[in-house]
Amino acid sequence: MRKFRMPDLDITGTWVVAVGVFFHLIARLVRKQPEMAVEMGEGLGIAMMIFGGYRIINALIAQAEKEEKDRENHPEH
Repeated sequence: MRKFRMPDLDITGTWVVAVGVFFHLIARLVRKQPEMAVEMGEGLGIAMMIFGGYRIINALIAQAEKEEKDRENHPEH
């Protein structure tokens, strides 16, 4: 078991890191291979949308499940 664990990033932190890496890589590609830079930007945008979207959906699902359990435990008459 590891003694050190990387902290879980929230959605904002994940996007900031992804955008920072994106600009670092794109800055090197734009002069040499501009079409590859465009493809990488599109791919990163799709990945950010998918992974960020799933984290939001998972949070909403957890909230809905909690509300259902609360309703089951405290039924209204």
